[in-house]
Amino acid sequence: MCQSATHWLVLPGQGGGITEVRSAPEEDAPAVGTLPDCLLRVQVPHPTTGGWCRISPEDLQRLQAYSFLKDAWVLVDGESARRVGFWKDSSEDEDTPEVEFESSIFPSWEEATSQCLLPLEEGDPSEERLQSLVARVSDEALIHLLQYGYAIVDNALPSELCATLRRELDTLLEQGQMWDSQSYSLNEGAVHHNICETTLDYLEARAHAPTFAEIEKDQGLLRTLRRLPALRGLSMQHLRLQVNRGNGGCYTMHTDSGVSEPDGADDAVQVLRATALFYLNEGWQEEHGGELRLYPYPLPPVRIAPLSGRLVLFEPRMVHEVLPNFHMRYCFTLWCATSMTSSAASSTFLNVETMTDFEAASSACINFRRSAGTLSPQLESVPSPLRSLFFSEVRPLLVRYVFRDCELQSACRSHDAGPQKDLMLQGISQYHQKMKELNPAWFRLLLELLPSAATEPVRAHDHGRLGPSELAQLVTQHCLWWEHSPGATAC
Repeated sequence: MCQSATHWLVLPGQGGGITEVRSAPEEDAPAVGTLPDCLLRVQVPHPTTGGWCRISPEDLQRLQAYSFLKDAWVLVDGESARRVGFWKDSSEDEDTPEVEFESSIFPSWEEATSQCLLPLEEGDPSEERLQSLVARVSDEALIHLLQYGYAIVDNALPSELCATLRRELDTLLEQGQMWDSQSYSLNEGAVHHNICETTLDYLEARAHAPTFAEIEKDQGLLRTLRRLPALRGLSMQHLRLQVNRGNGGCYTMHTDSGVSEPDGADDAVQVLRATALFYLNEGWQEEHGGELRLYPYPLPPVRIAPLSGRLVLFEPRMVHEVLPNFHMRYCFTLWCATSMTSSAASSTFLNVETMTDFEAASSACINFRRSAGTLSPQLESVPSPLRSLFFSEVRPLLVRYVFRDCELQSACRSHDAGPQKDLMLQGISQYHQKMKELNPAWFRLLLELLPSAATEPVRAHDHGRLGPSELAQLVTQHCLWWEHSPGATAC
């Protein structure tokens, strides 16, 4: 094959076929080889007529050596040599490569959906332990929760209630009503050292925690969250209690999303829709550690101190972890869910977290939303693989790739040594390697640039071009963490 400075691939139009390799982007340029069309993972700007794709000799050799595209960065052009995007290595004056896209590849987005709130439902405050939430969870907090996937509410619980709950947690620990926290199932998991958990249904826990029992039946949080139209269907909550003894105890990166097993003859399941973490740590200091770290990608990670009375709300698919803790740490979680039949849940919840091909995960989301009637034309027209940025379902995958070193460190430091831990770390490493193999290098580079770019001022670009900062802004504005539930009340 000719080793010219740049090769050009002639992309076939409708129907696919053979991809010719030419020495220049001209119809009469010498052909220097062919490649099967299935090797290419590019977006052809003109599906009917095809287009040109420029590629380096090194990347071309990789294409020839493997049965799938691994890490070639391609520039796709149409009849007028329209460039979709490009990146160039950093110069001596810059620390990172530059990445830009033609703005014309993105759709003309409609105005963002009005972020309105529903009126608060009536309740009986005298029966609610969490009555303070009604006043503490502001409209601004709910809007922040919708747009950014998380919200922080300080002083959500009064100090007297926090003290009572700490005493009940101490009693549960002393009476053997908690188990050692671990990843995965009882027989497969690696133990999180120095962390104990329980639910009120475990052994005799309910008898030792009467205040927590009242909170689990409390409707204050659900009434508050139902002000968001997307969470209008919330109908139940499940309580999880946790004590971290310190000594470096931490919790590995994970998500909370899922669907429960069918319960009862009516085939009902619970679809988790919101996570609420309450902290009870009086006198917390920075050297105590134990901060919660959220990954609201494409925004950078957020580190949150576990202050007493603080409530952190977030979308369950948001990756999160607990950093090493060196002091007694108390918290509890209310998982807020929607109850529905298992068949209805199958058309409401899609889990792609085990996938490693970002484009394939996006395609699964498109098919899922199309069948549910919730796919927007704008989202469907975003070119692949960029559209994976705009699906909240795919964000856990992107986080696990971008912060892959953090995930390995988190899993390593949070579990006791042993063969189960070794197998878990091996599986995580293999998962990351598969992501590297299946997704183009240019897109993986872009994913890693977005968190830092999201916090930078929007840079001046040539007319019609977008950089990472603008792209992160587009994703944040037009990819809300919660899609409206079927039948959700409109504002």
